[in-house]
Amino acid sequence: MGKIKNTLFVLICLIAPMLAFGQEKDHSKKHEHENPEMKEPGLEIIVSGLIVYSPKHKIADPANEVHLTYWTSHEWAFGIGYSMIFEEEGRIGHELTGIISHRPWEFLTVNVGPSFSLPNSHKDTEISAYLETEFAFDVGKIHMGPTIGSLIGEEYRLFGGWHISYEF
Repeated sequence: MGKIKNTLFVLICLIAPMLAFGQEKDHSKKHEHENPEMKEPGLEIIVSGLIVYSPKHKIADPANEVHLTYWTSHEWAFGIGYSMIFEEEGRIGHELTGIISHRPWEFLTVNVGPSFSLPNSHKDTEISAYLETEFAFDVGKIHMGPTIGSLIGEEYRLFGGWHISYEF
């Protein structure tokens, strides 16, 4: 139960400032003209190559991750993620994640949501809190950069890698 309280505390500490900054930005935009260079809301696909580390087992496994998100504004999006973790002995772990994304600054996106580790031969379904940050640098219409995050649940895992994204 202590892990759940700690997870909720961390998520609240991360989300509360984003909401406050988001409200401040919205109020200041009421009297400004729209920037014609800003992209309209729409779909984004993100592909990541990751290393997932389990401190409990002291194991690092390679993984691939794909996010499909819909940006409802220039700051907020929702979507779904799928991760394939290449575990020991040729096993593959599968994770599905519901994502809420917030972009407090143009170069940073924070993703949070529930993650569901799908059952396989060596483990049952596990629900975790998903927290990830993506630093993005524009290269034409493509964004790319490092990503770091964690899965906080029955088993705590850290991950990091590189992502490439494209907004439609």
